[in-house]
Amino acid sequence: MSAVFRAALAVLIVLSLASCAVAPPVAIDYDSQADFSRLHTYYLLDPLASGRVSPLEIKRAREAADGVLRQRFQPAKSAEGADFLVRLQLVAVDKVAVYDDSLSLYGGYRAWGFGWRAPLEVRQYRQDTLVLDVLSPDSEPLWRGSTPSTATRFADPAQRLQRMREELALLLNRFPPR
Repeated sequence: MSAVFRAALAVLIVLSLASCAVAPPVAIDYDSQADFSRLHTYYLLDPLASGRVSPLEIKRAREAADGVLRQRFQPAKSAEGADFLVRLQLVAVDKVAVYDDSLSLYGGYRAWGFGWRAPLEVRQYRQDTLVLDVLSPDSEPLWRGSTPSTATRFADPAQRLQRMREELALLLNRFPPR
């Protein structure tokens, strides 16, 4: 094989792998009347959780949110001294997915004879969502961002924390709105 062919093949492989990596969707909503230019100090409120969320996940989420916020804003000592308040929410919802496997068939005996149908596959899973709310000092909503979370897919707590930091950074890259 020539060097040009190998280089072209390598570029094709890299491009095909890069096209598979898609950033998770980020939903944003905000108060268009708010002045975001004067927000410099934050106070992180206690995280909220709904669904089957462990206390360790809540602790990890708080640590990740504080670390990401500190990169761009100054922490305040109290809620009264902050320009804005931040509340993180972890939402875990148990779901069921039903798939019709049309590639395989099986037969079963019924009262009226034999019947053929495609088997169904049922899978239970947990869908996690990170929600980040930015509030004014008097708790009025200013900005909200949410994204699906995949942090719980990792077995290692350090990997979970790192993934949560990445997801919160995706959210905070859209704050303040421009």
